[in-house]
Order: sequence, then C-alpha cells, then structure tokens
Amino acid sequence: MSHTIAQHRRRQPMWFYEKNYRFLCLLLPDLHHGRQESYQITHEQHRLDIQVTEFGPYTQRLQLSQRFDASSALLRDLSMSVRVYHDAMLAEVIGYQGVERLLARYELPNSGMLLPDEKRQANLLLHDWLTVFINRHRQADRSVTLS
Repeated sequence: MSHTIAQHRRRQPMWFYEKNYRFLCLLLPDLHHGRQESYQITHEQHRLDIQVTEFGPYTQRLQLSQRFDASSALLRDLSMSVRVYHDAMLAEVIGYQGVERLLARYELPNSGMLLPDEKRQANLLLHDWLTVFINRHRQADRSVTLS
C-alpha cells in the first residue's frame, strides 16, 4: 500500500466514506440503479461476496464478506456491514466482525475490547480492502467477473 498509518490518522473520516463510495461504484457500476441482491467479485483466487440486505430510495445496506482458505488458522474470515448513502455519495462501515453497531468512540476498557477508534479503523480496512480489488481490477484489464 502506498500510505502510512500516520498519513491516514490525519485524514478526516468523511474522506474514507467518500473514497469507499467511489470504489464501490467502480466495482459495481449498477449498484445505485439496479435492484440486484447479490454480487460476487472474483479475481484469481480472491472472491468478495456482497449481499444487498436493505434497499431504500437513497440508501442501501450491504453485507461484504471474504472467506479465506479453511486451512489457514491465522486468517479469520472478513465480514462487515456497510451503509451506502447514494444522495450524499458516502459509504460507511456500520458493523464489523459480528459487532452489529459500531460507535464513533469507545471508552477503555470496554466489554468487547474494541479500540477507542474502532469505527475509523473498520472504515480504513474497508478502504484498503476495496483498494486491493480495484487495483486487481485495473491490472487484469477489467477481466474481473461480476455475477
């Protein structure tokens, strides 16, 4: 990745929301216009599953997941809920790895052992995750299959 953690710490959260929305629109050009319920983005051995769990006139809720090789005990499958605001052109992580509702700030200690900026970290992870798929999409000269 071409960034450092220090560079991203200086960025405001809205930057992540705006960039994540643009990345989702690049990967799924018909997301806003269609009423498709599921998408699958694959490239080589990597697969990103996206389920549209809520439709609204201006918003959608997506469930993104990526399963890793079952033989790897070091990697846990990735799962997050993302609220997409088409009118504001933002995408925000609202749930992550089983946490249904991420708060903007957490006090330490907390029962879930979440970081004080867990929501920010989840949005940064979504940004990095989508960046990987966008870069693979560009390298493969748009040979990524959408289904």
